[in-house]
Amino acid sequence: MLRRNKVRLFFFFKNFLRGLLFFAVALGFYKITFSYLDLSSLKNQITFDFPSFFVFLLFFTSEVVLGIIPPELFMIWAITSKPIESYLFYVVMFSLLSYTAGFAAFLFGKYLHNTWLYDFMKRNIIGKYERKISAFGWLVIVVAAITPLPFSATCAVVGAVGFDRKKYLFYSLARFLRYAIYGFFIWLAHPF
Repeated sequence: MLRRNKVRLFFFFKNFLRGLLFFAVALGFYKITFSYLDLSSLKNQITFDFPSFFVFLLFFTSEVVLGIIPPELFMIWAITSKPIESYLFYVVMFSLLSYTAGFAAFLFGKYLHNTWLYDFMKRNIIGKYERKISAFGWLVIVVAAITPLPFSATCAVVGAVGFDRKKYLFYSLARFLRYAIYGFFIWLAHPF
């Protein structure tokens, strides 16, 4: 195996394992919280039933701004405060919104490429990421799509360095895989 391929494989597995570890900790916390603590009185005192439009707007904003709030929290909100039959709908909506937010960040990066701000950011911030994207290409997009790496920030950088739009749209479909897997495991962990 070529050295470059070994480096790609190491980069992918390192970040994938980080993502699995983060998800396992979050899922364990969720399972312990709902299995061993009596939260029924707390749920009656504090309402988590926010309007769906507000939650979708908050989620989209979070995804555009570097994924400040983990998507798993939104899935947990959907499974605990909405009818259980609508859980799949919410997971699909969150994945579509996340994919759209990533594309918006990609387009912003494309716009940014021809500005003085990009030159400044290239010298001070993006330079090391630009080299990784040049070296790893599609792998950076896939890893950011399925792990807790900041997806929108990665999309913006990918757009700024001039990555092909069609290739970006194809590789970022891995985002749906993340939501399917995480949504399924949250479903399994939820005490019915």
